[in-house]
Amino acid sequence: MQVDAESRVSMPRSTEKLLEQSHRIGVQFLLADLNTALTFLDVSEVTGLEESRRRNRQNARHVYDTVVRLVPKVAASIEEHAAMDVKLAVLKRSLIATR
Repeated sequence: MQVDAESRVSMPRSTEKLLEQSHRIGVQFLLADLNTALTFLDVSEVTGLEESRRRNRQNARHVYDTVVRLVPKVAASIEEHAAMDVKLAVLKRSLIATR
């Protein structure tokens, strides 16, 4: 949930700090999820079992869909958005390539 500047003015400092911390944790979580999805794809490329390959690709796609849905809801810095955008682009290209 993003909070506009007007709402922040009336917000107690402790609440504002907690909200900022929550957004930082959310961004870290999304970045970690993207790394996990990339690992799923790496594993899918080296496994000899088709079921494992399919499951890992499916897990990576689920992460991609989830992160795309949640990115607009976190207050990330410009650098964090750039990092997520790069990872999302790599993930998307890899998902398309492994169809």
